[in-house]
Amino acid sequence: MNSSDFIDQALGSVAMQTRPVDQIVVVDDCSDDDTVRRVERWSEVLPLTLVRNTRRLGVWGARGTGIERLGTDLVCQLDGDDAFLPHHVEAMCDAYEASPGLISPRPLTWTGTGPFVPGTYTKGRLPLPGDQLVQLLAQNYVVVGALYSRALYDKVGGFRKIAYGEEWDLWLRLVAAGAVVSKPADPSYVYRVRASSYAGGFARNTAETEVLGRFLAETRDPRLRRAVKIALLQRTGTDGLPEAHDPLAAPGVDAAVLARAGIGRDHLVYVRRDPDLGWVLAGRDESTGGPATAVIADDGRLVLRMTGGENDYEVTFVEDELLRRDTSSLRDVLRR
Repeated sequence: MNSSDFIDQALGSVAMQTRPVDQIVVVDDCSDDDTVRRVERWSEVLPLTLVRNTRRLGVWGARGTGIERLGTDLVCQLDGDDAFLPHHVEAMCDAYEASPGLISPRPLTWTGTGPFVPGTYTKGRLPLPGDQLVQLLAQNYVVVGALYSRALYDKVGGFRKIAYGEEWDLWLRLVAAGAVVSKPADPSYVYRVRASSYAGGFARNTAETEVLGRFLAETRDPRLRRAVKIALLQRTGTDGLPEAHDPLAAPGVDAAVLARAGIGRDHLVYVRRDPDLGWVLAGRDESTGGPATAVIADDGRLVLRMTGGENDYEVTFVEDELLRRDTSSLRDVLRR
């Protein structure tokens, strides 16, 4: 992809590091501007390898191609339109030495002009290790410019073909394999915000269901399956669940379940007895008349309730706050 407007800033930021890097691999994914010429100039001052794909592989393929050419023990990512502050590599390596695992940088956002702005998801803490995978299913809180072990990357299978969220798919598998997420003390990764970015071309809620659906298909853990399905519901409602509406189940819904859901029997438009969640219902809210979705556990507990529809849902209740999706990304939700 074309990066001529940004690549000099990206590579220049690597050249300024207080801890020099051992190797840099830049992957040109069939650009048609002067990205390649600009990258080649930096080979005179940086330990740089330029890989030119003969066909466009997309983000997941370009990332994977670059890592294949690395000969280092650690991988530190940098997108072509982002940049490092001078202490970034040193701070990330120090964090890894303190807690080997998946190191998420603290980001600053930048539009290309004006000052850097702390990211809206820059928080002082992360979920506790035992909760990290469940909360990572609810929301990707690991910043794209992360650092991790090449050996663990290879163990989990590396980047996979994903249209959107290929790094989230990788983070989930790294954490599931035992990596603990931590981060350095100070912001050091500059994330460029621009309307023409690759991610800007996707309807985020729908696009994220691919990663979640893949994780669901690969896990048998009841707690994780429950977390994935609640994450899917918060993005695309009942359309995101792999099981379809079952009209034959509607007469079997107990009146107490309907009361907990706040949806009248005559107003049901979706009902399903889900093996991981219990009853999943959608219809019209008895109080407001607006669309509502609810999950009721087998023992009658209200697990989730949402209002809204058409991929615009608002959670009004979730039993486990770790499962609440926060569109501002990284949150400070911790078990006490």
